[in-house]
Amino acid sequence: MDRTQAPAAVEIDRPNLPTVEKVKLNNELEAYVLNQGKQDVVLLELIIPVGRYQEPSSGLAYYLFKMLTEGTTKYTSEEIASKFDFFGSHLEITPTLDHVSIKLYTLSRFFEEVLDLFCHLLADSNFPEHEFNILKQIRVQQIKQQEAKNNVFASLKFREALYGADHPYGRKVSIEQAKEVSIQDVIAFQNAALSKPTIFLTGRITDKELSILTNKLSTINFSDSVQSESYVINPVGSERIKKDGSTQASIRLGKLIINRKNPDIHNFKITNEILGGYFGSRLMKNIREEKGLTYGIHSSILHLQQSSYWSIGSEVLLDKVDLALEEIHKEIKTLQTEPVSDQELNMVTNYMKGKFLTSFDSPFSSHNMIKSLVLDGLETSYYFSYFDAIQSINADTILQVANKYFDKDSLTTVIVG
Repeated sequence: MDRTQAPAAVEIDRPNLPTVEKVKLNNELEAYVLNQGKQDVVLLELIIPVGRYQEPSSGLAYYLFKMLTEGTTKYTSEEIASKFDFFGSHLEITPTLDHVSIKLYTLSRFFEEVLDLFCHLLADSNFPEHEFNILKQIRVQQIKQQEAKNNVFASLKFREALYGADHPYGRKVSIEQAKEVSIQDVIAFQNAALSKPTIFLTGRITDKELSILTNKLSTINFSDSVQSESYVINPVGSERIKKDGSTQASIRLGKLIINRKNPDIHNFKITNEILGGYFGSRLMKNIREEKGLTYGIHSSILHLQQSSYWSIGSEVLLDKVDLALEEIHKEIKTLQTEPVSDQELNMVTNYMKGKFLTSFDSPFSSHNMIKSLVLDGLETSYYFSYFDAIQSINADTILQVANKYFDKDSLTTVIVG
């Protein structure tokens, strides 16, 4: 290999996507199996449909699922942690707005032993009060830190501004609410931990792993999903929140947008990428590189299961807030009125195609991409149409999308600082 010569650049063609197989484990459970990779490693993920829509009080799902590793009828929290360490395994529990993700990483040869422990946690946690009180103290400190950091607090207030303070997506968990939750509340809600999950299994998967998974999960009596309530979006609107001692302000602006099933979504994502979706975006060039107002500014799309929203976020000095907002609106206006050049469009689309390929460059990356499709009720063709949109986008389409979705008067702005 002659390292003095750069490799030839080639056009990225439509890629082959990993194949996922839907496997019936028993009469109740199915698993999405991605057999990929050369290492004897397994990732098992259970998506439990318990989020803000299902919990009877804000933050209760967080306590319930975090308590699964704090003690069972057989083991203390220290013994549970020691057992996972002994097998070189890792358990990751992540409550989100829509569900709770429980990920188990382990070597294939220890899959049976670790899965046995995993199922024991789900079925036999005894929720010791001492550990619960420690978890509550940790949770209260986390919320205090969130409220103290302008950037985190601004993001929470922005969701509240979009959805309303009483909506599951807009509701913040306050320090008082975190303190009010009792161990009795958690125990009363414990059956939610056994709500019928969506299951994903990735790695070097053979019939042996599938048999083990079927046998172990069959010992658990999963229940129907917790009933969801209906909520009306009642936006608060734009606001400015002053915080004593702040030298910087966190800016968030954006709006509720189309979901992933809308035919415009791919072109929307490309238009967003040009505006502020990557390091070479227009917002970065203007507000960071030319004006020096911030270390970073980014526009992004977040798809929740019941809704989607688009936001622009940045941190600037207090006396530069108005200038930053003026420049953001200027870049949006330019995107609506001036056709993007072929050079810029080629650069952005090539970047997006390369970034898309990295989404499937490892079994665990593929796992996350497949999971997002399944949870949103989408087919693999979604990614093919996304790639085709990148290939075929043109300047006129960018203008149309920017004018249709980036209307200045429709944007909600939240400033904290």
